[in-house]
Amino acid sequence: MSAMLPRILLVEPQFVLRRTMVMVARDLGMVDFHEASSVGRARALLATGAYEGLVLDLQEGPQALELLSELRQGRFATPRDARVVALAGGGSPVDAERLQGLDVVRVLDKPVRISELLDAVVGVQEEGAPAA
Repeated sequence: MSAMLPRILLVEPQFVLRRTMVMVARDLGMVDFHEASSVGRARALLATGAYEGLVLDLQEGPQALELLSELRQGRFATPRDARVVALAGGGSPVDAERLQGLDVVRVLDKPVRISELLDAVVGVQEEGAPAA
C-alpha cells in the first residue's frame, strides 16, 4: 500500500500551466494537487478543506499576501502553519521580507520548471514532517 500523497492547494491563474502541474504530479505520484484559479477561489477552498500546504502564485499581489496573512491567523480549515511555496514572476517586485514574515518557505521564479516546483513542494513537506 502506498503512502498518502501530500494534499496541496495550487493557486495558479494560468489554466494550461495549472493543469500541466496537476497532471504531471498525479502521473508521478508525488503530490495530490487541488486547484484554484484565483485567490478568491482559494479562500473558499481553504475555508472548507484542510491542506498540508499551498503553492501560491503572487500575481494577484495584495490579495495573495492578504490570503497568506489570513492563513497565518488561523482563519481557515487549513492549519495556520501549513507550508507555503510562492511563485513570483512577470517583473513584479517581491517583498522578500514580508514573505519571510508570513513564513513562506520557498519562492520560485516564473517561468518555473514543473520538476523544480514538485521538488520544492515535496522537499518542504518532508522538512515539515514530524520525526518518526
